[in-house]
Amino acid sequence: MNRWLLLIPILLVAHLLLFTILKLRPGRLGIYLWNYGPTVIGVFAVGELVRGVISFYSNPPFWSLQRGVGFPLLTFIVLISWKGYRIYPSSYDSKPSPVPFRLPLDGPVTIGWGGATPTNNYHVIAPDQRWAYDLVVTEEGKTYRGEGRTLDDFYIYGRPLLAAADGTVLTVVNDQSESKIGGAGKVKNAGGNQVIIEVAEKEFLFLCHLQPGTINFKPGDKIVAGDEVGRVGNSGNSSEPHIHIHLQDSPKDHSGEGIPLYFHNYRMEGSVIARGIPTGGIDSDGLIVGQVVEQV
Repeated sequence: MNRWLLLIPILLVAHLLLFTILKLRPGRLGIYLWNYGPTVIGVFAVGELVRGVISFYSNPPFWSLQRGVGFPLLTFIVLISWKGYRIYPSSYDSKPSPVPFRLPLDGPVTIGWGGATPTNNYHVIAPDQRWAYDLVVTEEGKTYRGEGRTLDDFYIYGRPLLAAADGTVLTVVNDQSESKIGGAGKVKNAGGNQVIIEVAEKEFLFLCHLQPGTINFKPGDKIVAGDEVGRVGNSGNSSEPHIHIHLQDSPKDHSGEGIPLYFHNYRMEGSVIARGIPTGGIDSDGLIVGQVVEQV
């Protein structure tokens, strides 16, 4: 008897229920379901596939209609668990922050990653970074001059990082060394040298990957949009110098849900955008094709 097939309808129903609940955007519960639900279902499906293979060889005949249906269905369930959950459904997706954020850099800025879809923004899979941006400076799609072997080769490296909004500084990390170009390896803090600013009630702005020793503020300080926070670096989990910025409803790293962060009054392709979410992206040749924007 192909008992390993009995779990298939349960796993299919589990996926359906998980999708349905996540679609309702249940907030904190959604984070736990998103982080663990697909993995648990996928592990059970893989386990049933293994049991099916054992049954295939130990209980002839090797082929039957049940097995012909069961193996593809279990494979489908595994694929859904692995690839079906790509965009975290934040409870804030339709409730963006009302705070008027400015770009955290002066001069032309390229959106490396940013926007609502995986094509434009790989962060969308993470609950806290659902609406995060990675910002760089480019020329002809490249972020560096020459071979890009040293930090100073990167156009953005050392640029002043500016506060994107008024608020109160909650957390400062200022002592992490720079990471190697191409991969950070093991780091104490994924965000590297960073500043976390409370910009509104239950709204916390993260500015990450600064140069060590350059941050000008301490916890408790008031900060105003446009103030120089520090200098752009390559600390933490960073493959090259850039600035990571995102807004979430918790002051703790890797906790809470991402909140849509709209930039205000920036120029793009000759037009002034009063309020928008510029998008990023990288083409098949590795060139950054995200939108180029500049604070008015």
